[in-house]
Amino acid sequence: MKLGIFGGTFNPIHYGHLINAEMIRSDYDLDKIIFVPSKLPVHKELAGNVSADDRYAMAVLGIHNVKEFEVSSIEIDREGPSYTIATVRGMKSMHPHDDICLIIGMDSLHEIDSWKDPEQLLGSVPVIAMRRPGENMPPRMDLAGYSIRYAHNPLIDISSTCIRERVREKKSVRFLLPESVIRYIKRKGLYQN
Repeated sequence: MKLGIFGGTFNPIHYGHLINAEMIRSDYDLDKIIFVPSKLPVHKELAGNVSADDRYAMAVLGIHNVKEFEVSSIEIDREGPSYTIATVRGMKSMHPHDDICLIIGMDSLHEIDSWKDPEQLLGSVPVIAMRRPGENMPPRMDLAGYSIRYAHNPLIDISSTCIRERVREKKSVRFLLPESVIRYIKRKGLYQN
């Protein structure tokens, strides 16, 4: 099988994540996308005071009934920071006969030199870099020796930050994320302050 690892805070997961994951799955002929919510992201501060378990639960609800998507708790189950190299190694040991690629944003690709063991990471898996709304970053020519593909994914201007703000302000988030995730947010009282 061909698997795409799609890591992020998913705080919360929304249709921008899901649509881009499906476009990349289809465009790169992947059998499955594995969403990996990070427990302790190294390069991003977690907003909204929402636990890793809640973000995992929302991701599970968000992909419900999509057989080509699954959610992994590999980073949530691991102690310490969420290093992508450790996640890739763990996924490779869990899926030894599968082809694995890593899906990241162009912004992350431009910061990858600050990640843990970037050369080992880039040398161990092909990378698919997604465009993001409001960013116009050129391909990294200095990484030409690695297997990096630049996705032509749709630029969907939905952000978790905007969703958290709208929830806090008691505004509608309908059509920005799955109804099951909206119900979970309301039931748990997430993003209220």
